[in-house]
Amino acid sequence: MRRLLLRLSDTGEPVVSCSYGKGVLTLPSLPNPSNYKIGDPLYTIVLVVAAGCPVSRDAILWTNVPKDHKTEFKRDKFYKNIIKASFHKDDYIHIPIYHPGPYCYYISFRNDNDELQTTKKFYFVTPPVLTINDNFVQLNSISLQTVVSKWVDPSNWDPMFKKISRKGYNMIHFTPLQQRGESDSPYSIYDQLKFDPTFFNSSEDVSKMVSKLRYSYNILSLTDVVFNHTANNSSWLRDHPDAGYNQVTAPHLTPAIELDQQLLTFSVEMANLGYPCDMKNVDDLIRVMDGIKIHVLGSIRLWEYYVVNVTETLNSLKLSLDDKDSELPRFEKVGDDVVNDIVKLSKFVKDNAAVTPFDDTVFGTKFSKKLDSLKFAGILISFFPDYEKSDLLNKARDIVNEINLPLYKQYDDDVACILLQLYNRIKYLRLDPNGPQLGKVTFSSPLTEPYFTPVKSSKDGKTYYLANNGWIWNGNPLIDFASNKTKSYLRREVISWGDCVKLRYGSGPEDSPYLWERMAEYVKLNASIFDGFRIDNCHSTPIHVGEYFLDIARKVNPNLYVLAELFSGSEELDCLFVERLGINSLLREAMQAWSEEELSSLIHKYGGRPIGSYKYLPLDDYAYSTDFKLDEEYCEYLKTSNQIKCVSEIKMPKTLTATPPHALFMDCTHDNETPFQKRTVEDTLPNAALVSFCSSAVGSVYGYDEIFPYLLDVVNEKRKYSVKQDDGISDVKTLLNKIRKKIALETQDIEDSEMHIHHEGEYITFHRTNTRNGAGWFLIARSKFNDDVPYQAPPKIVLNSSICKFDFAYTLEIVGDVPQDTKFINGIETRLRPLSGLDINKIGDSDNVEIIIPDDFPAGSIAVFETKHIGVDKDLDTYLRSGVVKACRNLNLDSLNALLYRCEPEERDSSNGETGCYVIPNYGPIIYAGLQGWVSIFRNVIFNNDLAHPISEHLRNGQWALDYVCDRLNKYKNLDGVEEFQAWLISRMERIKRIPYYLIPTYFSLIVGVAYECCRFKCMQLLSPNIGKSTLFVQSLALASVQMVSKVYSASLLPDKSVSCLAAGLPHFSSGFMRCWGRDVFISLRGLLLTTGRFEYAKSHILAAAKTLKHGLIPNLLDSGRNPRYNARDAVWFFLQAIQDYVDIVPDGKSILKEKVTRRFPLDDEYIPIDSPKAFSYESSLEDIIYEIFSRHAKGIKYREANAGPNLDRVMKSDGFNVEVRVDWETGLVHGGSQSNCGTWMDKMGESEKAHSVGVPGTPRDGAAVEINGLLKSSLRFVRKLNKNGDFKYDHVLKSDGSKITFAEWDKLLQDNFERKFYVPMDPADDDKYDIDPKIVNRRGIYKDLYKSGKSYEDYQLRPNAMIALTVAPELFTPEFAIGAIEITDKVLRGPIGMKTLDPSDYNYRPYYNNGDDSDDFATAKGRNYHQGPEWVWCFGYFLRAYHFFYFNYNPKSQNRVKRKPSSYLYLQLYKRMDKHRKWIISSPWAGLTELTNKDGEECKDSSPSQAWSSACLLDLFFDLWSLYEEDV
Repeated sequence: MRRLLLRLSDTGEPVVSCSYGKGVLTLPSLPNPSNYKIGDPLYTIVLVVAAGCPVSRDAILWTNVPKDHKTEFKRDKFYKNIIKASFHKDDYIHIPIYHPGPYCYYISFRNDNDELQTTKKFYFVTPPVLTINDNFVQLNSISLQTVVSKWVDPSNWDPMFKKISRKGYNMIHFTPLQQRGESDSPYSIYDQLKFDPTFFNSSEDVSKMVSKLRYSYNILSLTDVVFNHTANNSSWLRDHPDAGYNQVTAPHLTPAIELDQQLLTFSVEMANLGYPCDMKNVDDLIRVMDGIKIHVLGSIRLWEYYVVNVTETLNSLKLSLDDKDSELPRFEKVGDDVVNDIVKLSKFVKDNAAVTPFDDTVFGTKFSKKLDSLKFAGILISFFPDYEKSDLLNKARDIVNEINLPLYKQYDDDVACILLQLYNRIKYLRLDPNGPQLGKVTFSSPLTEPYFTPVKSSKDGKTYYLANNGWIWNGNPLIDFASNKTKSYLRREVISWGDCVKLRYGSGPEDSPYLWERMAEYVKLNASIFDGFRIDNCHSTPIHVGEYFLDIARKVNPNLYVLAELFSGSEELDCLFVERLGINSLLREAMQAWSEEELSSLIHKYGGRPIGSYKYLPLDDYAYSTDFKLDEEYCEYLKTSNQIKCVSEIKMPKTLTATPPHALFMDCTHDNETPFQKRTVEDTLPNAALVSFCSSAVGSVYGYDEIFPYLLDVVNEKRKYSVKQDDGISDVKTLLNKIRKKIALETQDIEDSEMHIHHEGEYITFHRTNTRNGAGWFLIARSKFNDDVPYQAPPKIVLNSSICKFDFAYTLEIVGDVPQDTKFINGIETRLRPLSGLDINKIGDSDNVEIIIPDDFPAGSIAVFETKHIGVDKDLDTYLRSGVVKACRNLNLDSLNALLYRCEPEERDSSNGETGCYVIPNYGPIIYAGLQGWVSIFRNVIFNNDLAHPISEHLRNGQWALDYVCDRLNKYKNLDGVEEFQAWLISRMERIKRIPYYLIPTYFSLIVGVAYECCRFKCMQLLSPNIGKSTLFVQSLALASVQMVSKVYSASLLPDKSVSCLAAGLPHFSSGFMRCWGRDVFISLRGLLLTTGRFEYAKSHILAAAKTLKHGLIPNLLDSGRNPRYNARDAVWFFLQAIQDYVDIVPDGKSILKEKVTRRFPLDDEYIPIDSPKAFSYESSLEDIIYEIFSRHAKGIKYREANAGPNLDRVMKSDGFNVEVRVDWETGLVHGGSQSNCGTWMDKMGESEKAHSVGVPGTPRDGAAVEINGLLKSSLRFVRKLNKNGDFKYDHVLKSDGSKITFAEWDKLLQDNFERKFYVPMDPADDDKYDIDPKIVNRRGIYKDLYKSGKSYEDYQLRPNAMIALTVAPELFTPEFAIGAIEITDKVLRGPIGMKTLDPSDYNYRPYYNNGDDSDDFATAKGRNYHQGPEWVWCFGYFLRAYHFFYFNYNPKSQNRVKRKPSSYLYLQLYKRMDKHRKWIISSPWAGLTELTNKDGEECKDSSPSQAWSSACLLDLFFDLWSLYEEDV
């Protein structure tokens, strides 16, 4: 099955690469699969909807792709695909496509307001499968020849076809073969349903001709279809004048019709009126323009279509004022500013008394703008009750005149435009040397083209004036210029085709039934005969009209090729037409270029992708589901089966991407001036060669190859084509088309074909290469835009790392004059002279070659060479993409850390300081030494195909990076599987060292990319199923576990053994004693180690910390157990929570309680050095450790830090080293700390001497901290449950006075007092129920941050710490109060990424953290405000967990119908709140979540860019949801 992935954004829009430029989602042009049978899909698009995203809520994806092969496509018939609402797994919606054409989808979903909402429609196009005698014709291989059929001698069809076939063209574009109108233009069709009787007796004759073309000459056929107009003398118009725009069907055109008729009258009367009919100069034209002003504009009184008739209005008003029987409407008087201001008053009258709203573009009749006299009178009486009637009439006159002022201005503007357009058009037609110079004005050659054709109806005998078609310079193609939305006909802005009547389709068949029926028959007839349509004048075709008729055409011929003449003036509009109509190619013209530089730009645009372009890889765009299959016999594309295979051994389908609209690039069209006219005859050859080398469809008009001298007039030219074999450049065209055919047979994908174009004066070189096998063609074209050009020396041409072989070279020489023949159209006699002397010299010992251009290489010459990139063959791509799965088979997560990550300090640590992260010149060091460091750069470089990026330039300049990625692994060979992986990497890097330097970036990125993808996939295999089967976001979060856990020499969990340990963050906390923080480890442990299934790592961290227990606390800084520091009051409670999580999550997790650890310090808390015999001299079980923590807290903890002083902490005051923790046995709450230290996670100590903040904590948080007591309650609940189940032998502790208290009693004491001490009621009347000082309450409805702190106001500060307590001990909280507090926190503290650490309304709020700013600001100097407003990310996870718990359990809207799972509403709320996290982690080069941000998510330069707990706490949320609701997914 040919599957293509399409990832959707949160708004339902396709997420596509910019690698090829913005464009249209277009499926590949491929033949049907070899095993294809009718009923099989051609492709399957797999739409990936992100789990939990807004458009997935109660959502349906609707698509108009028919459900099966037999179902007829109906553009407005949509089929539903239910999007499965899951928070943990993306939904993959498979859309099989059975026929070519344009399709679309949209999504209906329930938005945040519980309203049904739909996205806009998004389109994708499936190209036709074109074949000639069972041979597939790729779109890029089309080579088209235009033939204007009226110039073909009936006896010359076969000789012409034979010649075109011999030249190598595989498609003929026939201008319309229908019967022509009186002008004889092929595009002015007299009868759409009859073919030209000169050639054909019936449509069967046309079918026979087309069939012969296909089977005898191997040529497809394409014809113009003309939707927009019909010949002005089409007889059927007399029966159906309503098919055009006339004074009845389009009354707004009435003044334009009157103007046009008067212009024609003036044209006839010019001589009689004394104006020059044979204008010779501008003075004559100015006299004619004066006559138009008098005899045309003056006589038709055009202004009467614009303004209100003053006399008539005043007369009607007078009658209304005199009519005693009429009851005038009353108007409430407005302010004096309106009544006394004539401008405002007139506007009021116009808005309230107009019979119909005034419209600037609708001109049905003269004086059609009218005022209701009764309403007008009512306004006057209401506003001016004291006025006499005469005064009212005078006031009315002033008002009407004021109303008319802007209307007269419109008239003046339009008349100015009319005169300007007429002046310019007449000047072009009669005087301009580049115009047709029509000469004398006569009856048959009027002054200017008529805009309307009079048609006498055969039904009612009336004459209808039908608008002629034309075009408008820079017109908006989405607006019908004959509609009432414009005044184009009146303002004479239309370049009119007098022989063509514009067809009026309206909004649908019901508006003009006969026209739609007739044109439908016309379309069916042509679709049944021809292989393709060229939509003439597509930019003027209403989109709904094009859609309707092309849908009909594809029912007749599903594989219809659609080419469009589309010049919308906008790439965006081009894409709109292409995706809506399913256009396969847009016509583009090389002869539009006026210079070599402009031609070079056009060639570059359609030539293909630049040589060395990056190959798209999914990298981290998708989740790597462990359900993906592996294919170790990887091959990207099987020519024999025509299948699309995956991009690597991980069988992830290729990604559907947007490409610019496909072009059919013409060296010259039948609308272009010829090289003889615009450039020189000699330029015919280089121009043709350059176009033929392009990676697009190409084409040429018959006569270009033959050197016809002039653009032929499709209306007036009466001669016939001459057909001479081998004339002009025909022989070279044969050679060029053979090259195109060979290229087409060897390429299948847009990435297969690349080019390099170089322009230097007259010389343009074009190197076209095949990335699959390294084969290529090199063209040297010397153009000749002018005859008189200075001498230009040949450029130096060097091909690097290439084999080059001369193929052919020619110059075009004129040997005759412009032919004079009244019967046949002949070309200028020329000859193709072969050129020689183009030597190919090898440069020294290198693989480079130089092409020497001889002196005999005149302007108008070409030379073609066959090339081969050294080192690139058909096996290279497959070799580089394969073998990596096998190379990864023995890797473990420690190995993967070394392969993927290692920031600068870690890499230097592992190399004894010798090597760090790679430095890219003009860019800087990569973030990680491993693959992620490269991928973080390549992600956007590949997405945008950024060949100018410093990394691209550096890789082209040398092979240093290739060696680095391999050599750095030498120091990690001791890790499992690394040596095997390194061998694969070395073999691939060595392989690409032999290819041309300019290809190194793409292949280096390819090797790094497939290696990265496989390593990432291996991580998912090794992590737990809830990660491996989850979303991209969850997997990205989980990779922080691999990122943060590794071995470094300078840090370990143990003092005597190097083991993997968890970094608090990268790079700030990655090595040495700063790597492992007790608090950070155990806040992160559940998310990074337990939810990911890394149970042994979790266990080792728990036991390592247990070894260091001292004073009933675990260290703040572990320092491998050598010199741990005990200045954290909260770390031990996070430690206990982590143990509880371990027991709950790990199978047989309670067994850890019996594990014994040797103790770093004696039980009497004596400080001893690491080498003391007492160190590790006794052991305790983890069960005992847990009890010791409770016991020491129950008795009270009081000590002075060991080694207190500046060597331990240079900024701590002496009092700060004194640590005290106690339990208030009145409440059961744990209190601790002082105003001189900061023992919770908000631990920033003032350190600025300049600001006098040294030793003054930014946030001391002494007293009872809300999160510590929440964790205490959770731990009490834990040990009580263990004790009840017989897994914990202790049930009580002793207080400081020696009395006993059971865990159950302590638990109850805490339960009874917590909310009473911490809650701040919303209603002050309830204060007496709580411990409240109303004088210092800042915000109500919240939970205090502290209780009984050293500064009372700090108790009442709103901080995010209560969310921790709400999460771990929800039983402490009254649900109603909890939800209210969560809502306030959501509104006040929640930032885009993190939680504000202080209420913005607080006096101390300082949201910008700058640790390097040593100002005299006491609050912020040296970053003292670290926790006084900056937004910390780890708290966000606890906030969302609390949000989920309380909303799901206590808010019915957040539950599904059976109340077992969260509703889509709750999932949406959670998803929305993580929107910035998803964007951050995928865009951050650190591939992680930052430690904190400044205000409103602004990046903080001093933040650790990837912090362990930031990712971990969000993983906690996902694990909550997975384990509660979706573990069976």
